[in-house]
Amino acid sequence: MIYGAQKGREAVPLRLLAALWLFVSAALIWSGWSHVGTLAGWDPDDALRLVQLRDFLNGQSWFDTTQYRMNPPEGAPMHWSRLVELPLALIIIALRPFFGQESAEIIAGTAVPLLLLGWITYMLARIATQISSREAGVAAALITLSSGALLLQLRPMRIDHHGWQLAMAVLALSTIFWTEVRKAGIILGLALAIWLHISLEGAPMTAAFFLLLGVRWIGDVREGTRLFWTILSFALFTALLFLGTQADAFYAATFCDTVSPPHLAAVACAALIMLPVVYFQPESWKIRLLTAALSGGGALAILLFSAPQCAGGAFGGLDPLVREYWYSKVTEGLPIWHQPWRSIVTLGAGLLAGTISWAILNARLGGSKRHQLGTIGYFLFFGLLLSILVVRTISVATAFAIPVTATLVALLFRQYRQSKTARNRIGLVVVILLLLVPGAAISSLIRLIPEDARPGNQNAKTADESCQSAKSVRALATLPKSTIFTTFDIGPTILAQTPHRILASSHHRNELAMRDHIQIFRSAPDAAYRLMKARGINYLALCPSETELAFYARKDPQGLWAQMAKGKMPAWLEPVGVMGQGIKVWRVR
Repeated sequence: MIYGAQKGREAVPLRLLAALWLFVSAALIWSGWSHVGTLAGWDPDDALRLVQLRDFLNGQSWFDTTQYRMNPPEGAPMHWSRLVELPLALIIIALRPFFGQESAEIIAGTAVPLLLLGWITYMLARIATQISSREAGVAAALITLSSGALLLQLRPMRIDHHGWQLAMAVLALSTIFWTEVRKAGIILGLALAIWLHISLEGAPMTAAFFLLLGVRWIGDVREGTRLFWTILSFALFTALLFLGTQADAFYAATFCDTVSPPHLAAVACAALIMLPVVYFQPESWKIRLLTAALSGGGALAILLFSAPQCAGGAFGGLDPLVREYWYSKVTEGLPIWHQPWRSIVTLGAGLLAGTISWAILNARLGGSKRHQLGTIGYFLFFGLLLSILVVRTISVATAFAIPVTATLVALLFRQYRQSKTARNRIGLVVVILLLLVPGAAISSLIRLIPEDARPGNQNAKTADESCQSAKSVRALATLPKSTIFTTFDIGPTILAQTPHRILASSHHRNELAMRDHIQIFRSAPDAAYRLMKARGINYLALCPSETELAFYARKDPQGLWAQMAKGKMPAWLEPVGVMGQGIKVWRVR
């Protein structure tokens, strides 16, 4: 057994978990069918991932992730890993002969996120059972399957890499409680390597895992076995994943948004310093501390020396104009104080419930349970800090909070069963329900607070969503195959739903095309025309109420879009009409 013996009341109730997962999966498919049945996905990344997947299935190289229908004729370099596309591709290949391409894509896009949801639910239930009881395991499953922060990344057709990041984070956390330390170290190293391979957003939490293992080893030499196998596994799998998916990067420019040769060198340096010392188990804690310091310092020095441009993160070298007009407006990558308060309160409810639960339990539990609780608390508070600084990391922090919240629910449930008074029992039921579905509870409360919104804003938002929908964009397929100029977010949907090409989307490696995209909208009409002709653009297709366009109109009142919004159409634009659900189309003469 991974966690040691689990029998009787301490075993995870698999049948109950499976039934809950099937019920929630059916509800998610039904409620999201407009996104599933049209292969729309939930955001531009899902749409572009589908395009990348189709290109791969149609013969594009495993090692070539360039999107050739963007920024033609050169194409747009992408930083995405093929690894995420592999399970989707295998399902489509298996089912395509029986159901056809579109149905096979729908099945794959539905099955993969939901299977990840089931796996994550099971792992969190196992953790909660280990640190508390069977009741806590059931509570963890219920919280997971109703968590908005998690379901946003694990619903049908959410085929981007965020669900896989979440799965690797939970797998990594689960290994900390395994009793077979060699196996735990190997799987932990593998999980962290895959997480970083998918996205370098996992780097801070990866550092947190190694920091915990390193501190434990410095304090107790017997902790070296788990650390040794984790380092060895992480170093080997990081190299294998790099060589197996992007070996040609050895001869290309260094990018800071994915594992590259400087990162490999840093990992190798740390491993070569640590592994011999950990293996020989020095008795002196001073030697262990010095080794850990040299390992971390050496890795950091190599990375900064060989890739100084990466000191500012994945977007450190981004073009200033692209940063101002695009990246600074991507709210999910900004700190919590830049977010709409209603969204943050709702998404952060599970994390808040876990933080409060940890404080209560820490004061009440003792012995080994308190030690295990402290371990989860370390990752919980580390995740909380990351969520405050970069809000899109909130799903991982919320997942780490679930076993803690479930433990408190189990404790309150025991008190409920022992309580003799109706008042206490009713109060405990209310608290338990609030902990099980904190997001729904808080969302219901904030609906009572009137929104500070200008008249017509909600109607404009609804019209814009309809305009950019997959069903609406499909109407553009009737145009002759061409290069269409549109806003960043609608671009991937055009690629997924039509045979056309686009200039740019919200994907930063294509920054030169992104800069031209911005310049066209903000330049005077004559200058914009020259740029469009140089880029071979044939049509403009725009949803007039789109947020990006409103920003250009406000920021650059003399620019192309600001003039068009005022009804001042340049002579070189020929109106084609309205297509789909409000897409205005012009042909470039």
